[in-house]
Amino acid sequence: MKNTVFNEQWWDNFSNENKDFTETCVVKNVLSKDLIDLLNKEIADSLVNRFEKKDRAGFRVFFPKEGKGMVNREFINFLYENPPLEDENIVEYCERSFTDKFGLIVNSVEKYSDNIAVRLRDIVAPLLEKNGIPVCGMHVTVFIGNYGWTPLGIHQDDKGANVIHFHLGPGNKTMYTWDQEKYKELTGLKHNNHDIAPLLPHADKHEFGAGDLFYMPWNKFHIGFSDELSVGLTFWFVNPSKTIFLDKVINTFFNKCLDAGKDDVIVAQKDFLNNEESFNDLLSGLKIDETTLQGSLQGFLKKIYDEYKYSIYSNGGWESPTITKEINSGYDIDEYEHLIGKSIKIINHFSIVHEYDGKSEEFSIYVRGIKMEMRYHPELIRIIEKLNTFESQNVKDLLAGLSKEWPEEIGLYFLSLIYDKNGFEIGEQQHLVMD
Repeated sequence: MKNTVFNEQWWDNFSNENKDFTETCVVKNVLSKDLIDLLNKEIADSLVNRFEKKDRAGFRVFFPKEGKGMVNREFINFLYENPPLEDENIVEYCERSFTDKFGLIVNSVEKYSDNIAVRLRDIVAPLLEKNGIPVCGMHVTVFIGNYGWTPLGIHQDDKGANVIHFHLGPGNKTMYTWDQEKYKELTGLKHNNHDIAPLLPHADKHEFGAGDLFYMPWNKFHIGFSDELSVGLTFWFVNPSKTIFLDKVINTFFNKCLDAGKDDVIVAQKDFLNNEESFNDLLSGLKIDETTLQGSLQGFLKKIYDEYKYSIYSNGGWESPTITKEINSGYDIDEYEHLIGKSIKIINHFSIVHEYDGKSEEFSIYVRGIKMEMRYHPELIRIIEKLNTFESQNVKDLLAGLSKEWPEEIGLYFLSLIYDKNGFEIGEQQHLVMD
């Protein structure tokens, strides 16, 4: 294994290897042992975080002996009640927790490990600089197990869902792939196909071990085989269809703007066709300002699209917003005195986005995918712009202009809000160092 420098030249070479991300490839000895160890520990820590939040979405456990792709919900309950220990990495945790062959698939790992979100973003920075940020954002999935054949059977990923697989080992893995046209000729495009053996002579075989990197474009039919315990961290950059893109934007808007507190019962209507009261009930269930409601449909869609885009960009391109310090560790935003006299630095690639219409008393800021509304002051914009230089800033100097008109406490509270959203680091605080 070697210490790879993931610079622009490395990603250019990688792009040449996979013919501009159109062909499957394996690159050997990419990850150093130190990086593998760090990632294995961070994956375990992300499970601890997930289990504490009781989030079961995108968490699946399979036992091959129980059937093809069967999810064992009872064992998931056991895992959530028995998280990794403080000193365990993910391999040690699985060796302790599983006595039979198993498969574990965990989605949105970047949401539950800020170290993985930050440092993996560093690694892929030249790739995103060259190819752009996917419009629906990026995400990380972890595949763990010794299950033999992938429990999902031979399948094809969603259209546009390209994947880079960082293999952490310790066991090896083999991926079998079929071109779409060849697989159609053989099976008629049968998905989740468990009749594997007859198709293997027609497959392309890709073997990789600890420290290797495997890339696969979305249009390959594929299945993996791993009979030794292995861990794979996969980075997904998805170029979605227009239908999926629209669905993502609209659903994100719906989840943010639905007023969950509006639970009054809407009674049956007399004069059903002419009665407009239920339309007013419909509007009252949304958290939308009057100006937006009175505007055009295009203006409305542009607004929700901008909010969606700003959220993703402020989060470095990641699909899932960060989990706040208040939720993670009980951080109290009002106890901002700890910031006095400190130096702070925004995290590379995670710019704060601000939006102001030039007329309102408030403006919007987006930090790590989270939107906040603030009372407008030009000095607050200046503070954001200073932070967005990614240079270390002294808190006292940063607030000097604002303190001429507003009390220092307001500036400290403003910074505390950003800190709560993991918007900057304090002093010598560092994330894990990766190659």
